[in-house]
Amino acid sequence: MKSIIPVNINKKGFTLIELLVVISIIGILASLSIFSINSSREKAKIAVVENDITQIRKAINMLENDSGQWAGHQPPNIVCADIVGGCPANNQICGPDVDGGTCVHSLGEGFSGITADDNANPYPAWNGPYMYKVPLDPWNHEYFFDTNYSVTVDGTPCDGGASCVKAVVIGSYGPDGKGKDLYNADDIITVILR
Repeated sequence: MKSIIPVNINKKGFTLIELLVVISIIGILASLSIFSINSSREKAKIAVVENDITQIRKAINMLENDSGQWAGHQPPNIVCADIVGGCPANNQICGPDVDGGTCVHSLGEGFSGITADDNANPYPAWNGPYMYKVPLDPWNHEYFFDTNYSVTVDGTPCDGGASCVKAVVIGSYGPDGKGKDLYNADDIITVILR
């Protein structure tokens, strides 16, 4: 004899509204995770910049210990604005920014003394290279060294207003890539001296 399996005719599936609610919840969770990932990426880039700046600072310190000069043949422990008669030529060492503004020399050149000695004007007792290569920041821009950079009293970039002071800094132009003689809030800097 055959067994008869009862069939439940009242069995219901998901309604269209229930499916849309589930898809909406999944979409919201996905967008939150993407926002979290992007936020983490930006924090990681800033951490890379801070580490690179630390390495560049160590290289400049080693150059100073050997030659008695900072990058670009600048006198150590002096803010450019403090020099009588103004800043020496080429006090800012940087690569091009997104607007094409650039310095005469970059940190990767022999003039800076970090990766090679300056052939035109050798550093006294140079014993480098102090870095084999100056890296690019995570946004693909060169780092800069500036002995006449404007900062606020708490050390953040300043546009040159009355509340600004001059400082020696190493930094990155940040995500926007704008920098030569523009001191904006997205610059990531380390103040060496005020």
